[in-house]
Amino acid sequence: MKSKPRPKRLVIGAMTGTSLDGIDVATAMIQGQGLDMRAKLLRHVTAELGPLRDELHRAVQQEPMTARQFAGLALALGKRYADTIADAAEPGQPSDLIAVHGQTIVHRPPVSWQLINPAPIAARFDCPVVYNLRQADIAAGGQGAPITPIADWILFRDRLHRRAIVNLGGFCNATILPAARSGKPLEQVRGFDICACNLVLDAVARQTLGTPYDQGGGAAQCGAPHAKAVQDLCATFRRQRSEHRSLGTEDEASDWVAQHKIQLPPNDLAASAVVAVAECIGEAIAEHNVDQIIIAGGGAHNRALVDAIDRQCHTPARLSDALGVPIQAREALAMAVLGALCADGIPITLPQVTGCTEPAPVAGTWCLPTGLRSQHPYDPAGG
Repeated sequence: MKSKPRPKRLVIGAMTGTSLDGIDVATAMIQGQGLDMRAKLLRHVTAELGPLRDELHRAVQQEPMTARQFAGLALALGKRYADTIADAAEPGQPSDLIAVHGQTIVHRPPVSWQLINPAPIAARFDCPVVYNLRQADIAAGGQGAPITPIADWILFRDRLHRRAIVNLGGFCNATILPAARSGKPLEQVRGFDICACNLVLDAVARQTLGTPYDQGGGAAQCGAPHAKAVQDLCATFRRQRSEHRSLGTEDEASDWVAQHKIQLPPNDLAASAVVAVAECIGEAIAEHNVDQIIIAGGGAHNRALVDAIDRQCHTPARLSDALGVPIQAREALAMAVLGALCADGIPITLPQVTGCTEPAPVAGTWCLPTGLRSQHPYDPAGG
């Protein structure tokens, strides 16, 4: 008897990161269901936030806003997402599902808000939209983060090698993946936040270089790290890690930038920040005895940072591009995978990662443009 073909779904994932560097959208072909699914990236699109960036930055900085302003910002962001998703969608092929993360404007569990109005997306593409992916975990006592480890397992697991997936985003976080051949591998997956990354590097660039970010790490490569500045920033990072929580609001190390920019030339400050970030990444990864390090996220464009991580980790490191996942697309593609898992009724968080109660809850709030067509928000069998 022939085996039944594995169902295929066209799923789109979209998100904006804590560094507010734009919207990333990934279109993926998902084959199979649940933890056996495989995801192939079909298209990746990035778009600037435009005028929304300044408004979102105000919200992230906890500046007072009216309810009308928050509602208008959520609606405008939903429309901007929809425009970017339209550029990433496969021509002539309707999407089965869209998963959106939204913009984190506060994250201090149990308080966390990923701002987005998904209705314009659901209306425009006439398919289910899942969002609010962290809230069920937080309600179950978890941190709601890191949220991508189970997606990393689907995207990056290897039969023989123990891998660290290091995301250089606004904050740096890592997923530790056991070799797939090991017994009960999913129970061995670990994930944790390490330290501020692009948030502190970009703050240095804005405040001392007059640019949004240090292009390619050029300023850091020209500078010399200052021992006391590196020590001070590492101390801040280590204190945050010792609290065993996810990082978010007020963890950007802004006090360090304000203190040391007075004393150090811009290039030296940039170099000091890069070395401190890399040192803390090296310390965190060394605890897990991995065979390979896979680097992704916008910070991977910073050559000075990637080189510093290489020096600190003493373990072969390569960009996720080598595994078919472009560094800038990894988080959006992970959102597509998480959305498909939500649709399949699979919890997307792991108790040993977020600290939620067992069993982990099924996550996601759904926006359904055509109503509840079946008992499940998305029925791949077409029910």
